[in-house]
Amino acid sequence: MRNPVPLPRIGMRVIKTAVAVMVSYALFVPFGLVYREELGGVLGQLGPLYACIACIICTQSTLGQTFQQGISRLIGVVVGGALGTATLLLGPALDHPWLKMPVLGLVCVAGVWLCLLIKRPTACGMACILPCVILITGVTGPTRYYYAAARIIETIVGLLIALAVNAALPDYRPEAQRGESDMNVEVDNNTKKLCVIGDPVLHSKSPLLHNTMLRELGLDYVYLCQPVPRGRCREWLDCAKFAGYAGFNATMPHKEELVPLMDELDGDAALIGAVNTVCIRDGKAYGYNTDGEGFLRSLADEGIHPAGRRVMVLGAGGAAKAVCLKLAQAGAAVTVCNRTLEKAEAICAHDPAHLWAAGFDAVTLYKEAQGCGLLVNCTSLGMEGTQGQFEDFSFLDGLAAGVPVVDLIYAPAQTELLRQAARRGHKTVNGYGLLVNQAVLALEHFTGTAIDAARMKQVLSGLV
Repeated sequence: MRNPVPLPRIGMRVIKTAVAVMVSYALFVPFGLVYREELGGVLGQLGPLYACIACIICTQSTLGQTFQQGISRLIGVVVGGALGTATLLLGPALDHPWLKMPVLGLVCVAGVWLCLLIKRPTACGMACILPCVILITGVTGPTRYYYAAARIIETIVGLLIALAVNAALPDYRPEAQRGESDMNVEVDNNTKKLCVIGDPVLHSKSPLLHNTMLRELGLDYVYLCQPVPRGRCREWLDCAKFAGYAGFNATMPHKEELVPLMDELDGDAALIGAVNTVCIRDGKAYGYNTDGEGFLRSLADEGIHPAGRRVMVLGAGGAAKAVCLKLAQAGAAVTVCNRTLEKAEAICAHDPAHLWAAGFDAVTLYKEAQGCGLLVNCTSLGMEGTQGQFEDFSFLDGLAAGVPVVDLIYAPAQTELLRQAARRGHKTVNGYGLLVNQAVLALEHFTGTAIDAARMKQVLSGLV
């Protein structure tokens, strides 16, 4: 007979918590640090209890949030420890329970306020409260300062162990669940509106990425998703201006349609002939393209510099055009390989001194690979959710040793092309760096704020 009540499951987060608690306990016990007052000083007050408590709290963040949440909690512990220790200066007066109660509340509020003041996530304030409570409600008398130092040390040890365990053990939760909390945004009447348009567009990860970055930066914007049918960009632009949007991103099929609708284009948008970022200021639309520059930045992040290299680009779509023209601008000689040779030739016509067209058959790909110093895949072959795949990978055998292979695809993180290239000993790079860098550039245009792309990579890790 089938059991109508489903059996409970033990998830990875629980396992992480249990492992962290065991490690915390094992770290103190072998050294005899189990609250043995005869040791005197801070050592006499040290033990595993508060390290275990910190582990239980700190392992509740996901793997992708480990660094961000961990640093926030560490800051919170330091703030709370400082406030709690300072409160101990009240001395014997703090022993009176009716004084201790309001002081405890005030110090907790002050700690959370300080964490909000430095614009740290909620984890910072929650971690701040723990040492405040521990210190103020702890022992009294001359040992209170040893007690305070011991509690702070234990809490920091527990935090570091939790971070290590959280990073070492994988997070098997489905992607939708991992990203769910990151989509929580607060909106008021002064919040500026941003969005992404496309057809289709409901699958886009842009709202998740941008809202996460906006929250991390403490900027009062909200990023939405707006389906706009092909050929309706002019109507949408009028609506966006009327509705007070600060700007929007555009994906297929709108990038080229937006070009003639702009009041002003930046150099890359004019060069590539496509707009993926629109800023609306004083009723005027300013068009930008962040794809090409985002790609060059993603290469630089990996120590790859295209100047003076021969680059082999696979594909001749919109992404390939942005990549090829920016590579040529950066001083590379680019061969554009595509099944439909006319499409490759159309890209090359923009800069015939640096761009050449070639076919996509196995013989041609192998021949072109022999002389190139960088290979970039701009096709959808191998992308998650599509059926297309390279018929064979023999052209990789034509690459010289150590030639980097870059795939603009970021889902899956390792395509079959990258897997085959890595097997042959080549450095491989997926499209995650491009995804983050082009989003950071767009957000800089929207907000006028300089953004640390390296920090955003850590913040967004695990969300895609």
